[in-house]
Amino acid sequence: MSFLCDGSPRDDDPYATQARQWETSMMRACCNNPLGCCVSMICAPCCVCYLRKEALNGDWSKYSCCQGFVCGKCAAYIPMQDSCPQLCLCLEAVCCESCAISGTRIYVQVERQIQTDPCDNRIIRFNNFMQILSCICNILAMFEPSLQEIARIIDFIADIVYCLTQACMQTQTHYELKLHPTVNDYGNDPGPKPVGLPGHASAPQGHQPQGYPQQQQQQHGYPQQQQQHGYPQQQQQGYPPQQQGYPPQQGYPPQQQSGYGAPQGYPQQGAPPPGYH
Repeated sequence: MSFLCDGSPRDDDPYATQARQWETSMMRACCNNPLGCCVSMICAPCCVCYLRKEALNGDWSKYSCCQGFVCGKCAAYIPMQDSCPQLCLCLEAVCCESCAISGTRIYVQVERQIQTDPCDNRIIRFNNFMQILSCICNILAMFEPSLQEIARIIDFIADIVYCLTQACMQTQTHYELKLHPTVNDYGNDPGPKPVGLPGHASAPQGHQPQGYPQQQQQQHGYPQQQQQHGYPQQQQQGYPPQQQGYPPQQGYPPQQQSGYGAPQGYPQQGAPPPGYH
């Protein structure tokens, strides 16, 4: 069962390294183009004829049954391909609907160099598995009557899976043709680029969006404070700056070391001064 979840292309897939990608995958085709999905589910053969005409750009000289991608060289022997391609296309859409849908999709993929999407591979492989399983169950039910109910249930599920798969496939092709009607509409762009890779405009580093001015660190009315090592020296406007430290104090006169002499600046003890009683 691992091959049902494997989205890798085959080893001989020539479309795995194409330059472009689908504008939408089959998984998201119904969301991107809901009207086309509904029309494809209601009337698939009509959509087959319309998409083939759009893929050929109205040039019926390019038409061939399934565009030569199914049955190979045997498709060249089918009559009315050159004389009445419109009638041949109608018969192709009614009798070989699934092959006609795949032929148009592969033709668009090859002409526009679109690589295979891994998710598309998973959906297509799961549909093929359900069709094969339904076929096997119906064959077994022919020999074992007790398997008829199981065969009907699986056949019903396989029909639903096919209806959804063909609708997603045709919607994907229609969405691609609607955005790019011709190959020249792609220009020189090799294909859509995912978001985040080079080629998408991004704001340079350090650029601020318009509408928000760059904030200034210094606000009006408040002087910028300068921090120094230790405690910052605060200065307030309107007040004189404080003096650095305290003014040096004048020391006391040196005392005499010898004896108990009186210090300088004081009269010596002895006789009282004149006029003292």
